[in-house]
Amino acid sequence: MTRLPVLDARIDERVRATRDANPWWPCARGCDHCCRSLPRLPEITEAEWARLAAAVAQLGRSTSVEVVERVRRAASDEAPLVCPLLDRERGACLVYEARPIACRTYGFYTERDGSLCCSKVTEAVRANASDPEGVVWGNGEAVKHDMRELGLVRSLADWLDIRPPGK
Repeated sequence: MTRLPVLDARIDERVRATRDANPWWPCARGCDHCCRSLPRLPEITEAEWARLAAAVAQLGRSTSVEVVERVRRAASDEAPLVCPLLDRERGACLVYEARPIACRTYGFYTERDGSLCCSKVTEAVRANASDPEGVVWGNGEAVKHDMRELGLVRSLADWLDIRPPGK
């Protein structure tokens, strides 16, 4: 049995706890700021790709083809990138339930060298937290450690070349 659902549940719990403790937290439905300013395509594990590829294949032929084309274009574009999985008109993820761990943790986790969040989160913490140092962030290093059990890590574009959706 894959550990991906277990890791997803742990991440979901941390996100829920952060939102419950900080109702002003900006990461919520309708915010796509980070999705429109990626430094590079997400790097995902083999288990994540299997789930994501299945979700992309279920989008319907025209949407699935468009997502594949966007991934290929984004692989050679300069940053910042718009996520190829984003419904640009609605500002929502096309494959939300299958989104990568990087997307699930962004805005709620930190690593040794800093927060994994955009300027909106940083500004909101400064403006709203009575004690910004007291915000409980998720441990990004622990998530990376647990991801080792999920297979090789490759760029979204690399997985697309190796194992296209629907294959």
